[in-house]
Amino acid sequence: MSKNLVVSAVGNESQHPTWLAGPESRRFDLCLVYYGDQPGQWSGDGEYYLQCKGLKYRLLYNFFQGELAHLLEQYDQFWLADDDIAADTATVNQLFDIAADYHLQVCQPAIGQGDCSYEALKTHDGYLLRYTQFVEMMCPLFSRKALVRTLPVFAANRSGWGIDWVWSSLFGPEELAVIDATPVHHTRPLQSGEIYKRIAEMGVKPGDDYDQIVRQYRLNNRRHARAIVRDTARLRGVDPAGNKIWTCSRLDHWLGRRAA
Repeated sequence: MSKNLVVSAVGNESQHPTWLAGPESRRFDLCLVYYGDQPGQWSGDGEYYLQCKGLKYRLLYNFFQGELAHLLEQYDQFWLADDDIAADTATVNQLFDIAADYHLQVCQPAIGQGDCSYEALKTHDGYLLRYTQFVEMMCPLFSRKALVRTLPVFAANRSGWGIDWVWSSLFGPEELAVIDATPVHHTRPLQSGEIYKRIAEMGVKPGDDYDQIVRQYRLNNRRHARAIVRDTARLRGVDPAGNKIWTCSRLDHWLGRRAA
């Protein structure tokens, strides 16, 4: 059995088959939670399969407290990718490898193509990884220790908005990173797809959820959030040779600055 597990809440248009594509053998197991209306859809694609309606992080919270609780002891790392993230097997394997090599508690692949709310999380050429001090909810990877610690936050609200700022506040500056060496493709426009249709039908306002969680956890993240959205922060990072360096933000590039 692998030490790595990919867990995804998937619908009928899921991109998870891309994670199983390519000549390289996968070094991870797959757990799918199907929320659609076609019984058995995707049931043969992974080692674990569940069918239940709901929103991603509430579903995962409930299952890790119940039917999937045993998996928390069986795996060392967990990639909780949205079903509109496309990446081949080699990319997913490398993502797990780098996360383990650098002892990251929470990390994510950089967004190589497609929409992203945070410019700093898009791929930056010339870096293996950057310590962003923030990992978004779209496709986070957790160590077992980090997942157990953050799991209660998954149920903090219905939409999930803001929970990524909570888990990002729980770890040290070199325990969170975006991995530029493993870019993935976000295949849908932001705030689209089946999940956001269900959120609207439920009358949930994600912006209100975000404001509530910022107050509840007393997050003082406004300045850093602006910097991550705009990619104006200089961060610690690692280059492809393994050297620790200061990164250049997009603002630095525009002004002709270089990393030290």
